[in-house]
Amino acid sequence: MWNSRRSVSDTNGSVTKALDALDLLGRAGQAVRLKDLALQLDWPESTTHRLLASLASRGYVQQQEPGGAYQLGWKVVILARSLSAEAHLARGMRPYLQKLVRQVDRTVNLAVLNDLQVMYLDCLTPNQRLTLYVAPGANLPASCTALGKALLAYLPQCQLEHVLSRLHLEIFTPQTITSLAEFRRALRYVRQRGYAVDRREFKPDVACIAAPIIDASGHAVAAISVTTPVTELPARWEERTAPVIVSVAQEAARDLYGGHDE
Repeated sequence: MWNSRRSVSDTNGSVTKALDALDLLGRAGQAVRLKDLALQLDWPESTTHRLLASLASRGYVQQQEPGGAYQLGWKVVILARSLSAEAHLARGMRPYLQKLVRQVDRTVNLAVLNDLQVMYLDCLTPNQRLTLYVAPGANLPASCTALGKALLAYLPQCQLEHVLSRLHLEIFTPQTITSLAEFRRALRYVRQRGYAVDRREFKPDVACIAAPIIDASGHAVAAISVTTPVTELPARWEERTAPVIVSVAQEAARDLYGGHDE
């Protein structure tokens, strides 16, 4: 047990050291020599060299030349661009989420696909009701959420097959889809209707409808959703809510991405 705790502690210490090194390189604004990095981080040069070599192997730092100074690598640039793109998407979509929350008086969300999960970029709640609030940056399974199904349904076929080959249909509630064949049918149904539904598939007390934001190439760049407690489901909830969310999603797609109606 003691060895296990020490292993976790050592790992946490290594992660902290790596983050400290990246932070220093980012603030430096120029390449930094190994000797200077070790001095500023107060580490032995040998330790600093091993850490930088590990970061370089993953693309997070790079040397200007063999034996030369270190600077941030291409992987950091990719991460920064990704974050910038998502922030831009959230800003552009905010007026449409505000419009949707006024129309449905329910919690609304914006999310993108993040491998086998959906990552939330924004969440608006009516009248400050925070019971169903999901913080931006949170990740939930794509397989059992309306947002996930709305996004997966519009992947290119080869990409979808790759995702499905790795998808683990974990059980969260008795309503969770656990058969891959049934899940494929659910995605086809999303394409036919233009929206996805989750009735207590992820949480037993929550229902959700989601619609994709389709770009000009016919792929989903994001999805928006309306979430409600099942105890507050009004009569004909899906029939009344689906056309509203689909309309807002299509409006956003046309305005922001030159998209089209499915």
